[in-house]
Amino acid sequence: MNLSKRVAVAQSVGIDIGGTKTLALAVSSDGTIRSRRQHDTPKGEVEIAKLVVELYRELANSDLTMPLGIGVAGLVDRSGRLFNAPNLVAVDGFKIADLLKPHLTGRLYVDNDANCAAYAEVHQGALRSVSNGLLITLGTGIGGALLIDSRIRRGAFGMAGEPGHMIIQPGGLLCACGNRGCWEAYGSGAGLRNLALERIKSGRLEVIADLIGTNYAALTGELIAGQANAGDAQTLELVEEYASWVARGLVNCSVLLDPEVIVIGGGIASDWALFGSRIQKWFQQLTQNAPLRQTIPVEPAVAGDAAGALGAALMCHLDTSGIQTS
Repeated sequence: MNLSKRVAVAQSVGIDIGGTKTLALAVSSDGTIRSRRQHDTPKGEVEIAKLVVELYRELANSDLTMPLGIGVAGLVDRSGRLFNAPNLVAVDGFKIADLLKPHLTGRLYVDNDANCAAYAEVHQGALRSVSNGLLITLGTGIGGALLIDSRIRRGAFGMAGEPGHMIIQPGGLLCACGNRGCWEAYGSGAGLRNLALERIKSGRLEVIADLIGTNYAALTGELIAGQANAGDAQTLELVEEYASWVARGLVNCSVLLDPEVIVIGGGIASDWALFGSRIQKWFQQLTQNAPLRQTIPVEPAVAGDAAGALGAALMCHLDTSGIQTS
């Protein structure tokens, strides 16, 4: 099914399982969010499955024939198995579909959360009318979705679109996946914090260091953005460095895929006035033969923090090639 075509979407439930929160939505036939529920993401696959069933039943009003789409942050194969999720606890090898199928009779789809977010952007966001685009989510980690010839592409085993684990600095910072030098260790929200810690320990981020003392848990993206927006010169230098690392990864993606547009979602997109122009500047500087080639715009996502859950609901109806497990 061509994603560029607008379709009448039947009512469905979409659930986005994130590292800290799980968001569930009931979505109407025109893609409008009818109701939502949010819950802290529990530890362990059994507890997560239990929460998903509870949220689904509540939003579906016990209509177990209603389609359910699930987005989860991690490597998801075509059978609905979660192989690895660095930002979830005790879920490696989690057979999501197998645990959920006994509890519903409707169609069940499972996919990576970034792919789900891309469905939302295709339906009513920055990827509308785009045939070839790239969605990158910059949150705790880095996710990606590939829109090629108007279809979300998942690769041979369903795990395409994981650019956060490209090695961009051999032997560099430790990533949550266990490797060193991944783009995620530099360009994600956690990467921003990594870069800030390096500067604090070398005495180059004095205002923030004074604010948090030795309480490194208080070093958040919101704190960094606040100081940068307040005009602190050292924090602005940090933001500039961070933007350059984000751009390095985007350049690597663009030379491989040649997209019409790159859409940035996640927490960084919520402060686009601070980060956007800097990322675009570095992206243009680092792109090969940039003055001679078509400019690739880098834009913020539109669907917001509900994108993963909304896209999971839309996935049930927009893409028959997805992971259908019932």
